[in-house]
Amino acid sequence: MLLLVVQAWLFVRLGWPNREPLGNPEFGINYSCNQAEYLLLEDPAKGASGYVRDDRPGRVEWCADTLNTLLSGLGARYVRLSVEWSQVEPAEGVSDFSLIDALLAVAKANGAKVLLSIGLKGQRHPEYYLPEWVVSKSAAQNPRGLADGAEISRDPVVREEALAMITATVRHLWGSADVIDAWLADNEPYLASPRAHDWTIGRDFVREEAATISRLDIRDRPVVINHAEHFSFDRRWRWTLEDADIAGTSIYPFRNYEIAGVGFVVPILELGPWAPDYSARARETHAAGKQFWITELQAEPWADPDIRLFSPKEPAADLTPETFGKNIDYARRSGADRVYLWGAEWWLYQREHFGDQRWWNLARAVLARGGGR
Repeated sequence: MLLLVVQAWLFVRLGWPNREPLGNPEFGINYSCNQAEYLLLEDPAKGASGYVRDDRPGRVEWCADTLNTLLSGLGARYVRLSVEWSQVEPAEGVSDFSLIDALLAVAKANGAKVLLSIGLKGQRHPEYYLPEWVVSKSAAQNPRGLADGAEISRDPVVREEALAMITATVRHLWGSADVIDAWLADNEPYLASPRAHDWTIGRDFVREEAATISRLDIRDRPVVINHAEHFSFDRRWRWTLEDADIAGTSIYPFRNYEIAGVGFVVPILELGPWAPDYSARARETHAAGKQFWITELQAEPWADPDIRLFSPKEPAADLTPETFGKNIDYARRSGADRVYLWGAEWWLYQREHFGDQRWWNLARAVLARGGGR
């Protein structure tokens, strides 16, 4: 028993999170208007009247104003945004770029550079932003095409229409060339989404997305592909290294688990050989002449219940000021060149609803040190 304890201690102490030197990556934030609305505007206790519609008057302005609050207040110089297919193409043959145009204008006004995600899958719930007309068109041609667990990029309707949307979007955004500094070909495409029928996206399609973006981009900006895994045996991260200009990943170091009704927090990156070795990945990526970015770093609770339930009086077990700082430490030791913090909307929610400035101030200090103004 003592030998097992010593071995476990050595795994932790000799792991990369405790031996790699501290780096100085650039830091930025992620932003989703859907998440901001969910936290700041919606109240399920009010029933149907407690929700806000995406087609409501003034939505574009509200979303842009909220992003401005975050960028100007936090001093972030880098922000990741997503083009939502259902937003930019609400009906077949109809284009609406008003929201993404407004968000890009806000980023430019604040001197922030944008990593822009484009494709089938974006940030936050529901992750897949397929327009209803695409789903209906697919069902008419292939009723089983979008079944649970499907690799939906195999569906010919989805594939054709998505590539047409990407083409139209990149062409539309030619005028925003000075604010977009990189593209993201879908978001965590190889990870099954429990929010959307456990769908995945094929590697061949992601490659085609990246090639389409690169072919159309008049500024020849890099294309990022990202993946998310919690244990070292998932090797699909290598696809991001092989297929992208910049390899990206999502890192959530502290996860809530429950066994027999007992909840506990697992420090994923302290699990020795079972944990992904991001420092080794960064070295391999740099040796290939590419950058390594953390496109999502946990800076809000990993919420199984409603994330709005967490407050200063009812804190999350997996996110404390100490674990927030630990996550930043992990990112700095990972060898990443750039890091996007996940949770800016929640920091604003905690500040506005509970008067809790802690998370806002913690993030602002990080951004000031590594990529803020």
